[in-house]
Amino acid sequence: MTKSTVLLAITRGVGWLRLNRADKRNALSQQLISDLNAALDQIENDPSCRVIVVTGMGPAFSAGGDLREFKQFLDRGDREGLVRFVDHTAKTLSRLEDSPRPVIAAVNGVAVAGGMELLLCCDIVLAADTALIGDGHARYGVLPGAGGVARLVNKVPPNIAARLLLSGELLPAGHRHLTGLVDEVVPHDELIGVAGKLAAHIADLSPLALAHMKRTAHSARNQPVSVGLGLELTTFGDYIGSRDFAEGMSAFSEHRAPVFTGQ
Repeated sequence: MTKSTVLLAITRGVGWLRLNRADKRNALSQQLISDLNAALDQIENDPSCRVIVVTGMGPAFSAGGDLREFKQFLDRGDREGLVRFVDHTAKTLSRLEDSPRPVIAAVNGVAVAGGMELLLCCDIVLAADTALIGDGHARYGVLPGAGGVARLVNKVPPNIAARLLLSGELLPAGHRHLTGLVDEVVPHDELIGVAGKLAAHIADLSPLALAHMKRTAHSARNQPVSVGLGLELTTFGDYIGSRDFAEGMSAFSEHRAPVFTGQ
């Protein structure tokens, strides 16, 4: 039986997604993307999962697309097939960005090209102090196809995006040019513990409120403030009829911790 290239464990409200091709530096192969889709299907069908943490097995987060597979497409003259695979990868990574659940990246090692595109789809990025991050496509004459340009230019200033894209260089997680990509740098040995503690904290919050916040933030991105205010008010009006809102108000008045159900 072929081993799964993505491991999923849902524990106490947290879905741990671990890329499991350590011998290939967790390169994004066709099988890995298929397995990631299957894992995301499982998460979507499990209401007990309130937060997602993405990390890599072994020393790498992800070295990007599997260029050996890219070459195989070219060797058999299947350029259309390669384009379809890149499109499939982009749509799969977008499922993390579009998920109503908060998504945390725990970047345990190198995150380059498709690996950087993966972390760009996460809401919160924690990185080990030993991690190296960069676009890297230019090193082998490859173009980004899963958000490396489209998302990067919305995360960092244009000149920093240009340097990352055009140089292909990898930078330490704490480098000032990665401000906007990485939220916190922690000692390597503490990364999973820090990610787990943050995920557990978020899992205790209202999943309904967080889903509304995430959706509104995405919709308000690059919009005038007036548009964002309208989106906030509409969302607020929809949410105040929920049980979670009532539970939050009751817990506040009763001086106790709220227990949210996502209803």
